[in-house]
Amino acid sequence: MKFNQLRDFVAVARAGSIHQAARDLGLSQPALTKSVRQLEKELGTPLFQRTAQGAVLNEMGRRFLRRAEVAANELSRGQDEVAQLLGGQGGRVALALSATPSLLFLPNALKVFRQSHPLAEVRIVEGLLPVMLPALRDSQLDFVLAPEPAKSLGGEFAVSPMFAHQRAVVCRKGHPLSDVRSLAGLVEADWVLTAAAGPRSSELDDVFRSRELPVPRANVQCESLMALVSLLANTDLIALLPEPWLMANVTAGLLTKLDLDDEIGAPAICLIQRKNLPLTPVAEAFSNALHREAEYLRSRVSCGARRR
Repeated sequence: MKFNQLRDFVAVARAGSIHQAARDLGLSQPALTKSVRQLEKELGTPLFQRTAQGAVLNEMGRRFLRRAEVAANELSRGQDEVAQLLGGQGGRVALALSATPSLLFLPNALKVFRQSHPLAEVRIVEGLLPVMLPALRDSQLDFVLAPEPAKSLGGEFAVSPMFAHQRAVVCRKGHPLSDVRSLAGLVEADWVLTAAAGPRSSELDDVFRSRELPVPRANVQCESLMALVSLLANTDLIALLPEPWLMANVTAGLLTKLDLDDEIGAPAICLIQRKNLPLTPVAEAFSNALHREAEYLRSRVSCGARRR
């Protein structure tokens, strides 16, 4: 079984036809057909059902696809890593970030990274952990920055705490509830959930139940960073967010926090990668730039806390 056979099989599976996959790969249709048939011969079973509309995966093909994607991604990453170690100036890194590191760490970290790796290709994905982990597992991503998961991820992933912080109740400036000083006064407020901390029902539950307060009813859930900032800046919705959000250029001047008597903890931002599989040199360089930016932000937060 050869790398080009796995690559060609994955391309046909994604494209749904030999014709389109051949165009995507820059190959002739006869060459691509031969490659896929050699793979099927190696496996001892057809992987596609050929139809007038194209090539559709059969049951064996669907089962083999996930393994093939992981293998092809890892082989491609291995080729890229060797080229980097031999002094290549390019390389690729793919990472996924939740909203907090996207706002706080990413801009300056990318500037620093591109100074040392100006030719590297960078792919950045935003999303929630349940969406990120399958892509990390399948080698589509090098690493993930996200809130520490409430439950263990098992032995498949390594989780390294990176940035600890507090949460705050965030709203627009001039909000009607800006004088409220306790969570008890926010039970009837109009909340928006982010799903960053996990399932919809858990985002406010622990915070309010631990203080023996009724859990607010929240009918709006927003999983888009820009949509959330827009909603908070232009409506009377409030949200429970990492306090350092207010230090970001995107939110400065738009949002503020309620000066509550309650301190509200938060899951630490963690770097998550596959266990026992080192990052490529380019991915490690980007990870180091993010770590340095997190360290700088920690010092800013600490100085602010001392001044208060």
